[in-house]
Amino acid sequence: MKILIVGVGAQGSVIATEIVKSPEVSEVRLSDVKLKKAERLAERLKSEKVSTHRVDANKVDSIMRAAKEVNIIVNTTTWIPKFNLNIMEAALKTGAHYQDLASYPAQQLELSDRWKEAGLTALIDTGVSPGLTNVLAAQAADKLDRVEEIRIRLWAAVKSEEPVSLWSPETAWRDMAAKPIVYENGEYEEVPPFSGEEVYTFPDSIGPQTVYMHSHEEPETLPSFIGKGVRYVDFKMGGPDFPLAKAIVEFGLLSDKPINVKGVKVAPRDFFLALVPPTPSMEMMERMVRAGMISMRGCVAVNVKGQKRDARRRHTLYSHFPDVQELNERMPGANPVAYVTSVPASTFTKMLAKEEIITRGVIPPEGLEPKVRQAFLAELAEKGIIVHEKVERR
Repeated sequence: MKILIVGVGAQGSVIATEIVKSPEVSEVRLSDVKLKKAERLAERLKSEKVSTHRVDANKVDSIMRAAKEVNIIVNTTTWIPKFNLNIMEAALKTGAHYQDLASYPAQQLELSDRWKEAGLTALIDTGVSPGLTNVLAAQAADKLDRVEEIRIRLWAAVKSEEPVSLWSPETAWRDMAAKPIVYENGEYEEVPPFSGEEVYTFPDSIGPQTVYMHSHEEPETLPSFIGKGVRYVDFKMGGPDFPLAKAIVEFGLLSDKPINVKGVKVAPRDFFLALVPPTPSMEMMERMVRAGMISMRGCVAVNVKGQKRDARRRHTLYSHFPDVQELNERMPGANPVAYVTSVPASTFTKMLAKEEIITRGVIPPEGLEPKVRQAFLAELAEKGIIVHEKVERR
């Protein structure tokens, strides 16, 4: 199998590091609009399977040139609708399966019939959230006759001696300002960012933490693919920096509308992002971890409430983020957020490469067969991402 990775930032680097070791993969093409990033990663990987290419995701032809004769295209670019749609188009035209870590569900799911007709799979939302969360929701739903509510909660805290961005700043801050979607009684509703503040009690050492409504894909896809009478789905997220992020949004610092500053037109968002540190390279991250300069703890929990026969049940499936030092032993230089995001993604890539995923069309992970989801979770456990389950019956 030949695989093209479009975008080799924090996520693409971890995925490449994982899949280059797979015997099913004969070639890994690293591509980015900045060729030097791809070349730097290739030098680190030191594998005969690896080649580098300059690709501009704004141009379908540019993607197609790098994708010639590949079997799978993995999209790890900055989260922009045009990039997703362009890479999907290039995959269709070259006869390759497609995969991304974040999607625009309404636009991409509309293309499903084209993918089915081509006999290809476009697997969307394959990170930790969305991705692992979708699988956990489906696993719980399989055990219920009827599903009423799905509530997803994520909390993460990063401590660093230096300012650091563990996610693409452009994507992360755009998410902060975006209006979250909530599904309720058959309707999708936009709500204000940082609304719905609540204190959610995470399992074990994390404990009670404040979370807020946050823009994510799960509420858009889960109702359709889970079925079983789902009436409510939401996603909330939190962390120590969220009160500051809320203030930044409320002050208008993420607005893309230019304002006049001493005679110069400047978009506040452009000014703000120019000051935010970029994501560190794997080399920089390795040095920070070894020096004890960075640590992280976090947890993602999926709560599914429903009915089994005459009893009401609530299934809580959760996973703690692995320790940073442990991650550095598993994969030196891995950004901890990128690891918990990209190991699920690379697991799906390998399953596509081994032809274990046979569902065709545009699908999120909850749309996969139960045996595929179970194999996915078993592989994650071997990589240190372990899922626990608690069941409450009434």
